[in-house]
Amino acid sequence: MNKIILFGFIFLLFPLNSSFGATQTEIGNNIFIFVQTTVRNADGQLVVYLESTKFTDLNLTAVKSFLDFEASRGKDPVITIDGLQYQVIRRAQSQTFNSEDLVASTILSDNVDEKPVLLARFAHDGYSVIPGDTLESIWTFIRPVA
Repeated sequence: MNKIILFGFIFLLFPLNSSFGATQTEIGNNIFIFVQTTVRNADGQLVVYLESTKFTDLNLTAVKSFLDFEASRGKDPVITIDGLQYQVIRRAQSQTFNSEDLVASTILSDNVDEKPVLLARFAHDGYSVIPGDTLESIWTFIRPVA
């Protein structure tokens, strides 16, 4: 009986969920980030859909540098929200799986000085994939126009 009470007390102090230790981005901060991830089977049928604005790893310095580079490559739209201007940068990543796997996070990384640098990670409960499944993650960034 004492073990059950202690176990319940520990969960009250340290709740288990995927947002524990996560950073949520909001418009009004320096950068708002939103990621949508879909997995489809070889027949194109939807298997998984996930989205989030919360990240367990967020390297804002590296993200800002990444966005400066990405914005220099083309025309990303500028929108007005409550009289303030924001640039919207949207990029997609795709991958086709050739083996069975379990995916437990959606990661955005970049190569800096020929080394991979983690920009943001959305940790989630995970999903199984099999050969032929395809993943697409659409990353949307909204940042104030200087």
